[in-house]
Amino acid sequence: ISRVDPKMTKATHMGLYFCLLFAAALFQPSVGITCNEAGIRRDCGYVGIKEPECESKGCCWHPTQDHSPWCFFPNPSPMAYTVKNILKTMTGLQLNLDMNDTNSGPFGPPITPLTVIIDMETSDRLHVKIFDAKNQRWEIPTQFVPSPKPSIPAPSVTQYAVSTASVGERFWFAVVRSSNKETIFNTSGSFNSLIFEDQYLEISTALSDDANIYGLGEHICPLRLNKGGQTYTMWNYDTATPENLNLYGSHPFYLDLRSSAMAHGVFLRNSNGMDVTLNDNSLTYKVIGGVFDFYFFLGPQPEAVIQQYQEVIGRPHMPPYWALGFHQSRYGFKNVAALQDVVQKYAENQIPLDTMWNDIDYMDQYKDFTLDPNNYPQTELDQFVDQLHKNGQHYVVIVDPGIKNENGYKAYDDGVQAGVFTKNKNGQIFIGKVWPGNTAFPDFFNPGSFQYWQNQIQSLLKLVSVDGIWIDMNEISNFCNGQCTSADNDYVTTVKRLGFDPVNPPYAINNQGNHVALNTKTLDPDALHHGGVLEYNAHNLFGLTEAMATDYALRNLTGKRSFVLSRSTFPGSGRHTAHWSGDNHASFQDLYYSIPGMLNFQMFGIPLVGSDICGFIGATNEELCGRWMQLGAFYPFSRNHDDIHSPDQEPYLWPSVAAISRNILRVRYSLLPYYYTLFYYAHRAVVATGAGATVTRPLFFEFPADSNTYGIDKQFLVGNGLLVSPILEQGSTSVQAYFPQGKWYDFFTNATVSESGKETKQLDTPMDHIQVHVRGGVTIPMQEPGMTTEASRLNPYRLLVALDSQGASNGSLYLDDGISLDMSNSTLITFVSSTVSGKVTFLAQPEGKYVTESSPSLDTVVFLGFRAAPQSVSVNGKVLSSSQVAFASMTDTLTLTQLSLSMAEAVNISC
Repeated sequence: ISRVDPKMTKATHMGLYFCLLFAAALFQPSVGITCNEAGIRRDCGYVGIKEPECESKGCCWHPTQDHSPWCFFPNPSPMAYTVKNILKTMTGLQLNLDMNDTNSGPFGPPITPLTVIIDMETSDRLHVKIFDAKNQRWEIPTQFVPSPKPSIPAPSVTQYAVSTASVGERFWFAVVRSSNKETIFNTSGSFNSLIFEDQYLEISTALSDDANIYGLGEHICPLRLNKGGQTYTMWNYDTATPENLNLYGSHPFYLDLRSSAMAHGVFLRNSNGMDVTLNDNSLTYKVIGGVFDFYFFLGPQPEAVIQQYQEVIGRPHMPPYWALGFHQSRYGFKNVAALQDVVQKYAENQIPLDTMWNDIDYMDQYKDFTLDPNNYPQTELDQFVDQLHKNGQHYVVIVDPGIKNENGYKAYDDGVQAGVFTKNKNGQIFIGKVWPGNTAFPDFFNPGSFQYWQNQIQSLLKLVSVDGIWIDMNEISNFCNGQCTSADNDYVTTVKRLGFDPVNPPYAINNQGNHVALNTKTLDPDALHHGGVLEYNAHNLFGLTEAMATDYALRNLTGKRSFVLSRSTFPGSGRHTAHWSGDNHASFQDLYYSIPGMLNFQMFGIPLVGSDICGFIGATNEELCGRWMQLGAFYPFSRNHDDIHSPDQEPYLWPSVAAISRNILRVRYSLLPYYYTLFYYAHRAVVATGAGATVTRPLFFEFPADSNTYGIDKQFLVGNGLLVSPILEQGSTSVQAYFPQGKWYDFFTNATVSESGKETKQLDTPMDHIQVHVRGGVTIPMQEPGMTTEASRLNPYRLLVALDSQGASNGSLYLDDGISLDMSNSTLITFVSSTVSGKVTFLAQPEGKYVTESSPSLDTVVFLGFRAAPQSVSVNGKVLSSSQVAFASMTDTLTLTQLSLSMAEAVNISC
């Protein structure tokens, strides 16, 4: 009611009302019989339930040939919220709801009354929030996940229209796309439109037959989600990447692409545990707390959806340039000498390497912020890290959240004194168990926790000059099920609070595919955070809050961009951290799954992502590691890492893999200017050709009108210009590659592979090769590769100008010092090529002050798709000598060399 403006004019009222309700005629709730066999079915049973048991629960039974539940709740249920009144506001509508039946619902009494706020926040973003009208319920604090304020007044033109039930009717709402009346979200129909109980919230939307759903992470599964009754559970959990089960992070966001080539996104801003079930014609949320806080993003292009999503959760962090280099890690580096040996062998084999990593091996008895005095003595480790820095290399260490509860251990004593540890239900420090033994866990809801964490990181930096921090085990992972005690490591509290039971909620989400208890391998749900916040509500936020604290600490202590790598994530994590896909396996199957995982996290706003190259668990082999090095060289975050129980797998251990790595990492390093520019666009949301919120992309992001791309997750794009088609099967020496519409060139040979696209080709791909193709119309900035990013940044630039069928090409290059928080001292160069009457003109236009005359020069420009040898080539009005111009008629490639052009000045090439 406070949002209603009594000064609104009648005309304003009518205008808003028309915009919100003009689609009402499209969505009238259909009331079916109690057991509507053709209606949307809400599962009332489990796999294998029999008819008598189903009917004894008061549910409907009807076997089907599809994936729909055979046992389902009556549809519609007699329980229903009705609309009491509708108020028009400055930004939309407010609906007040009452329940017509106060008897217990499926998992408790209904909460009534409810308030529904519909805010038209921007022309392409709609916000719908459903909450308890009388009592404040748990919601995510805005300092962790923002909740933008709507524009006042509401936009006069929007991409969406909203319709709702009328006063006195059963509540429902529907969102359609204004341009084509395509359904975005629709809770009307022959199913429960809304259940809102203390520990169980449910709402469903109809799904179009042509809906292609992506997102709802974190899970190991194909990129396009299964609409055949698959449930996607969100409850952060430490497990070694099983298919379809809940993993380290929770991302209640999905993107829906239709055959109209238009996409939209839906974000549920809720941190509680939940199941999201996809059926052929419906999507259902089952949430165990909080409120329904929905954001709808209208796109209509997939990239635009992600841009709009990031306007809510925040833009991705701009990484330091060195983070894009190659990284080597291992759980099991026994001492400093082992690290030195790896660095030396990389150099001997001429394989680029930017960063060495240490897992928990470097710690004294696995205690954070300490050094093992025997195997990692401070003086010896300092000398090693100093030499890394002299080499232009870097050093990253792991820090786990578990702090050993040992008096006299500074990190523990400081935490006790500051009162920043998570408490158990009795208000005492919660004790779990991780690598050092019994541990306490920082509570990053506590206002003093960030300073505490910064102080501990500062003490680590005094011991050794680390360049970044890797935060692991932050789901939170616990070796006990709940609180550990000396008598029982499987302690589970059974205390209930006023009917609210966080430990054994009435609805059990499908945790680990078997409805296991919420405290399994983590904290008890009744553990307490600052302000009385229950772990039950905050569990999925720990990885995000730890990443925030680590990011802030590193920035404050170093005055530079941070590098943080987190296993557990939540919407908004990308503002602070990179991510890797966790404990994968050394298998070709996990090699494949690394691609949909990488692409999902582009949609989740965490573009700096990758998987453990060659596999973390199990013994890799020469073929697998070679193929994985080829693919991993194109991950945004590229790191080889394995387990202490697995054999060593550094790429130089096999001569063939060393050769593959030497070559493909030089390709990666040559492409880093292109990658870095893509990160800039994702960070700053710059509107430009090829720009977007993602670094790597599914093919459908660039070709949404091509339905052939909707299910492709064995190929991917880097930006809008490079198509990567790796080998993902053991023993294979050819790959089936789909080329979308357009002209495509072989990255390595410059030859035209497809003149117009929309075709599939079988390409020979021997062990030493990976298929990479350049899209006509895109200009790729490159640089002569070095053995480190620091060395590479000093080398001359090279442009790969891939002309499309019209002889045009566009691109850009972002340049700065690669480390400063203040990015104002930068240069953005745009490249535009066009062809008129057979004559190609290339223009480069720099803007900004970072590049100077002493910066590396542009030495080489390569035109792909150049039809005939030019009579002459001029650069800035000066004709090049014949020794600077080479034309290859076999591949239609024109190469200009020895240019020595300043990147600080405009360039005009005519040929």
